[in-house]
Amino acid sequence: MRYLFILSFSIFSQFTIERAQAKEVVDKIIVLVNSEIVLQSDLKKLQSRINKPGSIDDTLLLGESVSSLKNNEKAQLEFLIREKLVESEIKRQNLSIVDDRVETELNEMARKNQMSRADFNKVLAKQGFQLAEYKEVLKTRLERQSFFESEIISKLRITDEDAYGEYLSKNPGGKPSVNEFSISQIFFSPKKGGAEGALARAQAALARIREGENFSDLANKLNETPGANKDGYLGAFRAGEFLPEIERAVTSLDANAVSDVIKSSAGYHIVKVLSKKIILDPSFARVKEMIKASLVEKNFQRQLKNWFESKKQDAYIKIQTGT
Repeated sequence: MRYLFILSFSIFSQFTIERAQAKEVVDKIIVLVNSEIVLQSDLKKLQSRINKPGSIDDTLLLGESVSSLKNNEKAQLEFLIREKLVESEIKRQNLSIVDDRVETELNEMARKNQMSRADFNKVLAKQGFQLAEYKEVLKTRLERQSFFESEIISKLRITDEDAYGEYLSKNPGGKPSVNEFSISQIFFSPKKGGAEGALARAQAALARIREGENFSDLANKLNETPGANKDGYLGAFRAGEFLPEIERAVTSLDANAVSDVIKSSAGYHIVKVLSKKIILDPSFARVKEMIKASLVEKNFQRQLKNWFESKKQDAYIKIQTGT
């Protein structure tokens, strides 16, 4: 269940209208929640909505499925109590939504469905919905959105470290960041005079560098890489993108530092680190925001349960027997 309280623009599933029965005779009060009352007719209406997709506000199910309400009057009463607790807080905090806001949302829903308002209203009518009733349901949803955003969601703090912890739990051995190096090299090939000769040339070049000669000048003179770039420039590489022998050697080097002679399967290298920076691991970066959204949802559900438990403890709630 994904809770963002961003109202869906699908007019076919998200909002199934609870039909008002203005002339219905209320038989009795079955629950008192502070100054709010739950009627027998409210329970019957809820029972009729359970089998209608989209008609139950699943946020108030606290992570349970709609099926948990079926043939379970105790769970149904708990659901109605939650509705009243939220309704009381909305009234107390004066979070009532004005009609203009409802109209704006309706216009946006019609636009997202590529309809005019007139066509939108016709679709509602075909589905048996009175526009006034639909507006009331939408108003309730918007008010709850406003309340939960201010009461819970705005107080949630999910950091990149939280997201990384979650990432590691599902990707053991993963890293939140990687080094990116910009490097140049002087390469000595064993194809020219054999491996011993290549090593000797590399050691001689390194000695000259250690004595103060310019790395770029020597790279232009001595590099045995076919088609080598000016100054021996190789480019920018992230960890895992170049030869393991070179990566191990340069990982501990700072910018402008020069490595010792490095042996690889290709030959011998002297590498200079031109720059070094830490960047977000692309594999983690791709999923970071999704992970954070998931953690917000999990934390919201936990805090929502705590909120309802606290409000129930502070409230006067009386369930009439024999409902």
